[in-house]
Order: sequence, then structure tokens, then C-alpha cells
Amino acid sequence: MHRAAITTVAFLALIAALPLAQGEVPADETRITLRDEFLRIINHDRVANGLTPVALDPRASAMADDYCRDQIRNGTTGHFGLDGLTPYMRYSFAGGNDGVSENAAAWSATYRFSDRALYDMIQRSERAMIGERAPHDGHRRTILDPTATHVGIGLAWQRGEFRLTQEFIRHYVDWTHPLPRTASENDRTSGTARPLNGYRVEAVSVHHEPLPRPLTAAAANTIDEYSLPEKRRDYLPRLRTYRQQRGDAVYEVREQYADGRRGDFTVGTDGAFTFNVPFVDGPGIYTVVIWVRGRSGTPIAASNVSIRVDRAPAASFGAIGGGTK
Repeated sequence: MHRAAITTVAFLALIAALPLAQGEVPADETRITLRDEFLRIINHDRVANGLTPVALDPRASAMADDYCRDQIRNGTTGHFGLDGLTPYMRYSFAGGNDGVSENAAAWSATYRFSDRALYDMIQRSERAMIGERAPHDGHRRTILDPTATHVGIGLAWQRGEFRLTQEFIRHYVDWTHPLPRTASENDRTSGTARPLNGYRVEAVSVHHEPLPRPLTAAAANTIDEYSLPEKRRDYLPRLRTYRQQRGDAVYEVREQYADGRRGDFTVGTDGAFTFNVPFVDGPGIYTVVIWVRGRSGTPIAASNVSIRVDRAPAASFGAIGGGTK
């Protein structure tokens, strides 16, 4: 199991003026066409590098569209808006349950964009990202993530400002009882999920960080990378207890991990499991990462579910009054 920091740097660019082909409000037809073309370009790059194509994720795309519009409205670029939410928080609070990694790009000009200019910008954005070289290749590594299964594509343009994001999704777990997105520190919170066929849950990591603080546009635009916080607690599937016969004797075998632990949550015969999220670090954002493993043996971060945990309300006691005679 590993945790790699997600480093995806947003960039700002100018392009040559092209004739205006439409009004200031983007047409749905243009958005659909651009998104389909962007998906084609992304999958061309993945296949050229020996990877399977990704499918379009409509929910992640709708969330990403909203974020891109907010960026233009608020004058921000990159991964953070004025609310201070990280990309995995933003995706999770919009209802996403899977693993996610984000690329972002921004363009500015002194004119309104034509359809041709919009197409040119998505093409040049992809070329710039896929053309990166290590160690400054965060965009490229996100596009070429071999465990990505879907992508959400966010697009917005207005008054010479253009924003785009790619939300690469890792869908390997189906949730029958999703985790809540808000709780208080005294709540008992649990979720039930089952890995897709061919995968098994290997561990659950719970990361904790302070509640996000609002940012100014200038402050948000200086942040060019993000990652899950270092502070985390790891939980393991509970190991078996079974009986084994040796000759005439029957022994009880209690499996345990190398550190002597026996595990923290039970996994059913169908692979389903229920995990109780412990809010042991007080208020803040708890991000639950479900790690799964398949036949390839590579551990996959199959969720980034963030829960906002606030301080429990103070207990109130009603007074029972007594009269005097």
C-alpha cells in the first residue's frame, strides 16, 4: 500500500485572436461537442501509452462544470476556490464515492472565444500536460494513471476566460450504504461497500485535517498542488479464526498480522464489508480511502470520501422548578 502525492499544476496561457462564433453564454451543443472531443484526445493518449480508455463520468463532469464556472466568477485558477476545499473534498461533497485525481488548466484573453479557439485550447492543454517530463510531470501521470476507469471533464468560458478540469475517477467499489458527508464528533458513522468482482478490500486509511478556511482569490491562485494529509490511521480486515485437525487433536487457529493485530472490520464471503469511521482526532475533515487489490497485485486507492466533522453540540439540561408554599 502506498500514498503518492497528487501534483497537478494549473497554468495560464494566451492564444491568438480568432473570429467570434457564438455569444457569451456557452451553448449546450458546443459543450457536448468539446467534451466528446476532449475524451477522444485523452483516450488517444492513454491507448498510445498501452493503457485502456476511460469512460465519461457525467456526475463528475457536472461537478467539474460548476467548479469551472465558479473559477471564472471568482477569478481563480487551479485546484482551489474561495471555499478552500481540496479537489477530493469538492468531488466527495458533490456526491462522489470513488477515488479521484484532478488536472486543471486556465486560459485568458482580451476577446471572446470562438468554437475553433475553444477546440484549440483543449487540444493545446492536453499536449502541454502529456508532454511533461519527470520529475515535473504531475499532469501526465494523472492522465496515464493505469487504475483510472472514468473521467469527468469540466468546461466553462466567459468574457475571454476559459477553465477546464479533468477529474480522473477510480471506480472499484460499489456502495450499498454510502458514508455521510457531515457528522458530529460523537456520531457513530459507518458505510457498507463491496469491491467489484476480481478485487478485494485490503485496508482502509482515514486521513484527518483541519476544517478548510476561506481563501482570497490571490491566495487560492498561489497553490499549485495538493495531496492527502500525512496524518492518518490505517485499519485492516479482520483475520479468520478456524479449527484445524492434526492427527487426533483439533486446534483453534487465530490468524494475526505481523504486529499482532487481528484486524478491525469484518469482510463477508462475497467481499462486502462495513466500516465504522472513528472520529478520534476531533473536528475536521476525515477522508476515507478504501484500498483494494486485484489480480495485478497493485493496491488501488478506490475512494476519497470526505466527511466534515463538527464539534458535538454542548449538552443542555432542562431545569425542573419547584414551588414554595
